[in-house]
Parts: sequence; structure tokens; C-alpha cells
Amino acid sequence: MSPAELAYCSGLARAGEHLAARVAAKYAVAEALQWPGPVPWKEIEILRTPPSAPVVLLAGAIERWRRQANLVVPRVSLSHAAGYAVALAWLPVRRDEAAA
Repeated sequence: MSPAELAYCSGLARAGEHLAARVAAKYAVAEALQWPGPVPWKEIEILRTPPSAPVVLLAGAIERWRRQANLVVPRVSLSHAAGYAVALAWLPVRRDEAAA
């Protein structure tokens, strides 16, 4: 986890659930990008500034992979309750692709 992720989660009730949701989101982002190796945990950051939705920031090799594949940055949705956490990542459709 990045310092920003840790700072955000540690200030919330059930910080462990928030952290677990981010781990799930990082895994989902790597899958959405069809990343060929182990999840690059430190190169995927899930940030949130309420009331906005979580934002994915990529760095290093996975960002180069994304650009080379001409993919958009994935979006994520996180949820957690009662000791469980889940996340979903998807590649939004580009405006030019939606018109085709």
C-alpha cells in the first residue's frame, strides 16, 4: 500500500476492510489490463477523496504496458461489509469507440 492509501484507510472505521478492498481492486486492475505477470502491488494505487469515486493511478511497468496496449486506465468499484471486501475493475469505453 502507498502512504496515501494507508493514510486514507487508517482514518476510517474498519480500516482493514478498506485495505482489503484496495488489495482486491489492485488485483482486478491487473486482470482488466491483462497484465502478464504477478500483480505489481506498488505500481497500482487506488485513491479516493470523498465524495468522488475511487481513482486508479498506475506507474512503472504496468503503466508502460497500458500505454503500449493503447488501453484506457481502468475504473474501479469497491465494497466492504462485515469483514468481507470486493472490488470490480473495468475498462471504460472511449468516446470515439462508442460512436462506432
